[in-house]
Amino acid sequence: MVKQAEQYEGAGMFKEASEMYQQALMKKPARAEYKIALKRTSQLYYEELSTATKNSFSRGDYKETVYNYLEAEELTDRVKQAGISIKADPSMKNYFSDAKDRYLEDRYEAGQRQISDQEFDEAKTIFKEISNIDPDYKDTRTYLNQATFEPLYREGSQLFAEGRFMDAWYKWNEIYTQEKQYKNIKEHMDQALNERYKEGSVMLMNEAFGEAETALGDVYTVNPNFKDVKAQYIEARNEPIYRQAKANVENGKCRTAYFEYEQIIDDAGTYKDSKTLKAQALKCAEYPIAVYSRPVKHYTAEAIRFEETTVSSLVNENNIFLKVFDLTSINKQLENTLVNGNGELDNASLKTLKNKNQIKAVLILEYEDFEKEVGQLKKQKMTGFERQIIKNTKGESTVYNKKINYSEYSKQNSVALTVNYKLVSTENGEVLISDSYSDSENDNIRYATYSGDKNKLYPGKSNKGTWSVDDSGYRKLQSLLNANTDIKSVEYLQRQLFTDLSAQIASDIDNFNPEK
Repeated sequence: MVKQAEQYEGAGMFKEASEMYQQALMKKPARAEYKIALKRTSQLYYEELSTATKNSFSRGDYKETVYNYLEAEELTDRVKQAGISIKADPSMKNYFSDAKDRYLEDRYEAGQRQISDQEFDEAKTIFKEISNIDPDYKDTRTYLNQATFEPLYREGSQLFAEGRFMDAWYKWNEIYTQEKQYKNIKEHMDQALNERYKEGSVMLMNEAFGEAETALGDVYTVNPNFKDVKAQYIEARNEPIYRQAKANVENGKCRTAYFEYEQIIDDAGTYKDSKTLKAQALKCAEYPIAVYSRPVKHYTAEAIRFEETTVSSLVNENNIFLKVFDLTSINKQLENTLVNGNGELDNASLKTLKNKNQIKAVLILEYEDFEKEVGQLKKQKMTGFERQIIKNTKGESTVYNKKINYSEYSKQNSVALTVNYKLVSTENGEVLISDSYSDSENDNIRYATYSGDKNKLYPGKSNKGTWSVDDSGYRKLQSLLNANTDIKSVEYLQRQLFTDLSAQIASDIDNFNPEK
């Protein structure tokens, strides 16, 4: 930087030299020679500006006089930040003052002409320049506002005349956010909102709810407190849903109506009697079902357990519409008549459930391929070697592999089941949904035991009746010696299997919507 500054200074380019020395000084503020060079080149540049100011004033170039002075002021402020003061020329201010009055008067008159000719962009440029030089010059601020905002004001007026009230509001709002006192901008904005509000009110009155929601929403978005727009906006959003919900109840679609009333309450909090009607819809939408298991010859206890698990899984779904009953608990007499030996449903039993017990559907469970195996612990005698290190009288070590016997054990418990289900309507015996699920659970153990030092135990291998140490099998045998000896019981595996299968059935029932 310093080398470049020196080149600039040598070429008489004192402005560039001053700027470059100042950058160098910012990097290394302790370098006194940089500060001296900055002061020297800055003073030389200031004197250049002083001479240029006098010369430009002499030839009547008042614009150059003004900008030369302003640049000198900017230079003075800039180097002052570095702790350097420049010897000023008092006469410059006098030249500037005279030149400024003449130059700004010319620019002011030019700006007025541009305003008169409605050339607002050009006028804005002029009055912005005047404001930068002297913000308090005459009524520059008024003219600058007019040049800046009048085009927007007129665009808004045109949009309003075209009936595009919100577009007009947003256009005028561009002015209002910068200059709240420009003309009667606030009144115009309120008028635009009022016209859009009236459109929405008429649409609502004519029950054009979608259009009313859009119009009133436009107003509500920018001013939620405008007249009663909030109440009307809520009505436009929710009245069609409210009416549809009432119609759905009349048509027996109470579950659908419940969610519609819930949507209204989530949106509006309180709208008419939606909370009361929601509770009534919930009561109407209740769907009581009875769970029934087909008789099983050899696994009656397991079938009862699976049915109990299924009822529990259904309850755990927390379906607000679903009411779950065990068939035995509500009508034990129907256990033997609901399904005959051929698997056919008894219509009279279904009607009894519907009319006497208010059950709308029966979940029938049928079991296939139930298998339960409680494994026997199998023991196998194995040949191995215990490695011993023997030292002789000279202290020398010898490896001796002692042939021994150890035991390996294995066991497996397993359970498997296929369950078929169908949900049958008590109204007409229609199968509403059905499916089949199969799964199995098992657990096995395999481990080894040895009464001696198991860390020294190696497996043996036989070759034509001759036994030797199997060094490669050491790690595997050690794993068996340290293996888990506990096995999951069949009862535990059965609970897990029943839980998994019943959860799948419960999910299907939970997702079933009788109204679709």
